Parts: sequence; C-alpha cells; structure tokens
Amino acid sequence: MLTKIFVFEYNVIKEVRVIYKLKKKRKEKGWTQLKLSEKSGVPQPTISQIEKGNRKYPTHENIRKLAKALEVDIRELEDESEDTATV
Repeated sequence: MLTKIFVFEYNVIKEVRVIYKLKKKRKEKGWTQLKLSEKSGVPQPTISQIEKGNRKYPTHENIRKLAKALEVDIRELEDESEDTATV
C-alpha cells in the first residue's frame, strides 16, 4: 500500500514539475496562452486548466504538442535537476 502511495505522490510531483516548466517557458517567450494554443494546436482552455492544475494528468500528446511549440525537449521537462523551488 505504501508503495502505491509513494508512486502516486511521485507522479503528482513529476506532473507539477513538468507543468511549471511549460508555463515558465511560455512566459520566457512572452507568449500568452492563446499564442501557445495557436502554435501547438492545444485549445487555450485546456492550456489554462493544465497550468492551473485543474486538469489532472494532462495527456502525453498535449504535453508533447506544447513542448514542441515551445521548442523544449520533453526530457528537459522531466529533468529533476533544475531547481523548481518556486513551484
């Protein structure tokens, strides 16, 4: 049971880290959610829900599209070495 809880918590933390990094990259480019939507093909309301944490477990396809539009390697998003203390 503890293993399942640990795995679940690890996945939630990993998801939060990926979402934080996507939002950070979007802001670094000076893009609005609408511009990212236009570039990625992911609907703006979906991006908003993802960034606010209201969409549990965003699909890998949407994360891939957002990363590609932002010119970010998915492996970079999942890298735990980057400081995310401000999450």
